[in-house]
Amino acid sequence: MNASDPGSLVPAVTRAVAILDTLGEARGRHLSVSEIARALGLPKSSTGNLCVSLEAAGMITRHGAGFGLGRKLVELGGRYLSTVDQVRDFYELCRRTAHVSRETARVAVLDGLDVLYLARYDGTQPLRLTANIGDRFPANCTATGKAILSTLNPAAAEDRLRGRTLPALSERSLTSAPALLDDLARTRERGYAIDDEEATPGVVCLAVAVSGFRTDSAMFAISVTVLKARLDDELREALLADLRTIAAGMENPMLPPGARLGGG
Repeated sequence: MNASDPGSLVPAVTRAVAILDTLGEARGRHLSVSEIARALGLPKSSTGNLCVSLEAAGMITRHGAGFGLGRKLVELGGRYLSTVDQVRDFYELCRRTAHVSRETARVAVLDGLDVLYLARYDGTQPLRLTANIGDRFPANCTATGKAILSTLNPAAAEDRLRGRTLPALSERSLTSAPALLDDLARTRERGYAIDDEEATPGVVCLAVAVSGFRTDSAMFAISVTVLKARLDDELREALLADLRTIAAGMENPMLPPGARLGGG
């Protein structure tokens, strides 16, 4: 977003959203008006006026000489998530499984070539090397991203990747389009995606794509994260079985909870 674009139809709205994005990217560090204006290339005076308006609306809060994101955003985010029908069942379904309930699981949607995380379930294992709700990660480095990309027609996936530079999060990240397309083909064949230390060394993620049960529901993916040292063949198959059960329950919310989980 170019906050200083004079051609914007509603420059105040564009700049206000850019301020929120800038504060979000600060990840908890409070920014002064001068820092925000400098980051966005905006006049300090108009930036200050927008910050005052955003503060009055509860979108940002003042902390001394700086600003941070406000609680109103949490309220709005909660209302948005309440409209994502499958997310409302995600936590219950995770808790009721035998194996995923012990791990860290996530729900993500595809946005361009990034994945955006909508929900995170923290199990009994102490592993916390995972994305937070609202975080974005490159789709090529994540099991959720590859699971969703694999649902695209191969030609459509190739077209989406053409001419794009793929980022790396680890030495094992797939950064070339041919390598990623080969991985997507294997994902289609086996029915699930793998992030084998491609985002975080020592960590493996397994993911399956989930289709919406309404025509206006976007495709998304659910994943489970586990330390590679713990992931033997038996645990992998057990986790995949749980993921498929959770996916089935999220795709068809009309099933009673017991039926979604095989009666167990």
